[in-house]
Amino acid sequence: MSAEQAGPLAGIRVIELGQYISGPYAAKLLADLGADVVKVESPGGDPMRRWEGRGTMSPQFAAYNRGKRAVVLDLKSERGLAELLRLAGDADVLIENFRPGVARRLGFGPEVLRERNPRLVSCAITGFGADGPYAARPAYDTVISAVGGMYSQVVPEHILRPLGPAFSDLLSGMQAAQAVLAALHARNATGHGEHIEVSMVGSLIDFLTEAASTYLETGQVAGPHSRPRRAQAYACRGSDGRAFVVHMSVPEKFWTGLLDVLEHPELAEDPRFASREARVANYDALDALLKAITARMPRQHWLDRLAAHDIPHGPLNTVAELFDDPQIASMGLVEEIDGHEGTPLRVPVPSTRFSRSGRPRIHAAPGLGEHDAELLGEASMAHEGSRA
Repeated sequence: MSAEQAGPLAGIRVIELGQYISGPYAAKLLADLGADVVKVESPGGDPMRRWEGRGTMSPQFAAYNRGKRAVVLDLKSERGLAELLRLAGDADVLIENFRPGVARRLGFGPEVLRERNPRLVSCAITGFGADGPYAARPAYDTVISAVGGMYSQVVPEHILRPLGPAFSDLLSGMQAAQAVLAALHARNATGHGEHIEVSMVGSLIDFLTEAASTYLETGQVAGPHSRPRRAQAYACRGSDGRAFVVHMSVPEKFWTGLLDVLEHPELAEDPRFASREARVANYDALDALLKAITARMPRQHWLDRLAAHDIPHGPLNTVAELFDDPQIASMGLVEEIDGHEGTPLRVPVPSTRFSRSGRPRIHAAPGLGEHDAELLGEASMAHEGSRA
């Protein structure tokens, strides 16, 4: 196998029983590193397959499930459970994101898995953890992002609605993948696997470590503007309406350089902005001034001047603009692959590069039960006629 086809996790088999985002994303990250991921779905399939009315291959499902193989098992049947346990017996990792207790109720709790395969690393992703007053509640990203404090950090006071990507799903998926890698490393020393529990709400709190630690230490409550104010980060629009950002951080040279860019040296003498502490205290006033000044010329004028003065800055790209950005385009972060049913598909690829192990070739997300014949016994394929 060539280096480009292998990846650092070549030879690792992952069984994924995931739906929607957190579990599938964790397994996708491992597949991107070369793991052989087998996605196990019910006869109806992962519900995300049918988003946007595109049959069984929505763009969202394709994004979180590329690079995997897929089988269909009815885990409520003896035959389906037996086949799952057989697959787990030969695997290195099993990931699921059911509600607490579901895996045990269906017959593949961590104790059963450990008995079958002492080297197996099992990982359960839940919304609120295994116990506690919220544990049994349905846990979707919006709920967790609200309870876990994320929305208080990104939703402006005048906008009362959920926004942004699936923060808690993605962060818990990343934390689960990281934990799995750590457990596989520990297994090299002990010869034994272990069970991992990752909660979506806990992953958010861990991600918000600065805001959480600051509150616990000082009582200060961070909000959407706390970090930009402290970091001296600003967003402006040029006269053409196109947005960009400037991040001055701590070094005074960035402030004095910005004054040269703006051709407003007199601001250095303004007591409201004479020091970093003053600029933090008068953030709103400086923000308004910067917006008024930069609105006089097009964005590219400012980008060129900021680059010439070595000021941290960048265009505020939309997703539509992102892949045309010259830096992004130069990094080889998009590849064309054969999509579902052979249709060419452009996809983002991992940015991490390994000097020796390479990375595997990117494959499109699998069809529902696409690898049944390859991975399952004939008796376990009796569900074939029941698929949607």
